[in-house]
Amino acid sequence: MSRGRGHEYQKARERLLAGGPVCVWCRERPATTADHVPPLAEAPAPELWVGELVPACHKCNSSRGAAMTNKRKAGPKTSRSW
Repeated sequence: MSRGRGHEYQKARERLLAGGPVCVWCRERPATTADHVPPLAEAPAPELWVGELVPACHKCNSSRGAAMTNKRKAGPKTSRSW
């Protein structure tokens, strides 16, 4: 599984979005993506991720990912990240 988009992910995403669900985050727009909860980036490796997929619209999924990345970048720098 590469970055959460392997064959199993594709099948799970297809099943999740089959009924035309609404985004779980904004509850307004149709879900077009599958969001990883907890985020895929928190797993040591994509194949070790344990969690669930929830239906999300592109806007909410992207903004949640960007917020997580910005928070990580704003954190304290360690000698390994210089």
